[in-house]
Amino acid sequence: RCAGRVEVQHQHLWGTVCDDTWGLREAQVLCAHLGCGPALEAPGGARYGRGSGPIWLDDVTCAGHEPDLFRCAHRTWGEHNCHHGEDAGVVCEGECRQVCATLPGAALTCPCPTGTSRPGEVRLADGPHLCAGRVEVLHEGTWGTVCEHGWDLSDAQV
Repeated sequence: RCAGRVEVQHQHLWGTVCDDTWGLREAQVLCAHLGCGPALEAPGGARYGRGSGPIWLDDVTCAGHEPDLFRCAHRTWGEHNCHHGEDAGVVCEGECRQVCATLPGAALTCPCPTGTSRPGEVRLADGPHLCAGRVEVLHEGTWGTVCEHGWDLSDAQV
């Protein structure tokens, strides 16, 4: 299953989504967008751990037919009345099918099997599990590695 804390990237910073108004409709839009099948749960209360950094979205309200989470109604980016104990989560029925779904000003990611990506994407290869491995970048249709010179934790967190 594809499950975890919901995070979005805005202004080059990763942040969380508050669980106020977060429900199955919102989770369904997210699961469908990520290619993870139907939503099974929309847990709140930081079930998958408290995030760090900004709380980017609050009061996300979807009709259920939106192509992505960012087309749903929500407060202005960064405007919220939450704390990280209210971080939203999601449980989707299927496995994630894409490494990264990029949208104007924001992005969604989910861990995926090696070899699954779209042009301009990044993947982890040959690791012991989905969240570890060699960093590879797709450039002009060919996967290549990233040089380790100068690579540190701040690069890995991106």
